[in-house]
Amino acid sequence: MSDYLRDVDWESLQGPYGPASDVPRLLQTLRSQDPAARGEAEEQLEDHLQHQGLVEEPAAAAAPYLIDLLADQEAPDRLVAYRLLRTILDCVELHESPRPASDVPSLSELASQRSDWWLSRSPEWRKHGGYRRPVTDPCHAAAYEAVRAGVPTYLQVLRDPDPDLRLGMAYLLAPFPQEWATMSPVLTQRLSVEADPAVAAEMCIAAGLAGQPSDGAIVDAVRRWRGNSDRILHRAALIGLVRLLPAPDTALLAELSDCLMEPVQDWGSPAGAMANVTASALGGLTGNSVPQLAGLLLERMRVPDPHRPDFLALRLLLGLTFPDGPLPDGTAFDGLSLLQQEVVRVVIHARLLRQGPMMPRAIGECNLPYTEEALATWCAGQPHRAS
Repeated sequence: MSDYLRDVDWESLQGPYGPASDVPRLLQTLRSQDPAARGEAEEQLEDHLQHQGLVEEPAAAAAPYLIDLLADQEAPDRLVAYRLLRTILDCVELHESPRPASDVPSLSELASQRSDWWLSRSPEWRKHGGYRRPVTDPCHAAAYEAVRAGVPTYLQVLRDPDPDLRLGMAYLLAPFPQEWATMSPVLTQRLSVEADPAVAAEMCIAAGLAGQPSDGAIVDAVRRWRGNSDRILHRAALIGLVRLLPAPDTALLAELSDCLMEPVQDWGSPAGAMANVTASALGGLTGNSVPQLAGLLLERMRVPDPHRPDFLALRLLLGLTFPDGPLPDGTAFDGLSLLQQEVVRVVIHARLLRQGPMMPRAIGECNLPYTEEALATWCAGQPHRAS
């Protein structure tokens, strides 16, 4: 890769602190036999590749070298390449779904559409000529595609004896649903022989985030981990199956609803991470593929819990029950379907609007009154004046 480093015009790439002229030297230092030198180079590269959680121009150019380092079995530390590739991925901001377009929007796409409607009515945006949905910055798109080019390498390293490397590769595969046809047979084979529960769980999650409905061997490979005594691995298998099964069963959806709505004290904890991944997997589904999910979420929301964050569940529930988007201005409570009316009653009864600023906005995005007093008054038959 020395020729590659020489061929890139690093001076023309702007990082957070100026031209990326130091990046090739730092990348080469990752192959040093001195752990301290490698550690210092990694720390400095993190500052070149991202700034305040968003990728910078040098990231796309650095990714091919990191992928090559990851594949090099003679390298002194391949995990450093994984960590930096993960940093790039985690700091990419995509405004378009990497999945192929579908005639039926997913629950996540419905949530984005409601958000766009809300912002389009914002007085602040109107002052500036109206809301325009953001598009992915070319720097972010280039970084995403540069890391995506490493999928064949990630699949190869998924066979490595080092469980930490295998764990990292499963994580790197999840953001690339376009590569599902390539990764599915490898995940199928690896899940049949994997002995490390953490690695098996991450592979199941990759299937849940990148997979497509299937009746093939990958379903059986993930299903074998359902019911495992390791609770995280069992739930990871459910996350994989909810994406892979054309019609997920009610018991599976009930357990994922519990996972989504467990009290979370720390979103960086395993429980918080599983709730977020569950929301992502469910959000990738269409409402007509999981018709029983709305009832399962409502059943749990009817029992208030001050320690339980309900925002992730509410966002999915609104997509399931308001699939046509925000209500027309002037809609009366009696004009709602019975299921929609029940959602509104549960929001009031469980005092969901008190759970932080995102809850009122989620309700407002359906063109519903978004204060407790206004919502209760509207339910009693008084007209709602849209803001």
